[in-house]
Amino acid sequence: MLNDAALVLAANAVDGAITHMQLHSSAPGAAGTTGAVGTRVAVNGAVDADGDISWTNLAFTGLAANQPVSHVSYWSAATAGTFYGSAALSGDTAANAAGEYTVTSVTETSSAS
Repeated sequence: MLNDAALVLAANAVDGAITHMQLHSSAPGAAGTTGAVGTRVAVNGAVDADGDISWTNLAFTGLAANQPVSHVSYWSAATAGTFYGSAALSGDTAANAAGEYTVTSVTETSSAS
């Protein structure tokens, strides 16, 4: 089983690879493109002592007024790039009237088993 030092090493590599996130109005699908809305934003996560990665206060723009949102996807570039996965969002599920949406926090946890 991997220890925390190994998980932190791996999480830092993943965090370095994920440079942008995209909002979605539905599950992103296998290619990460289903239901994409708005524009991608540049991100920089933080890795904790046991290898969890967290991103906070991600401000998205370019959505339609009151655009529904349900997921965020992880990318290696501002456009195109490599799709690294996604997470379902909870709480507020729509952009504001100006087409803006802030993801307060999203965390990917790591574990060894």
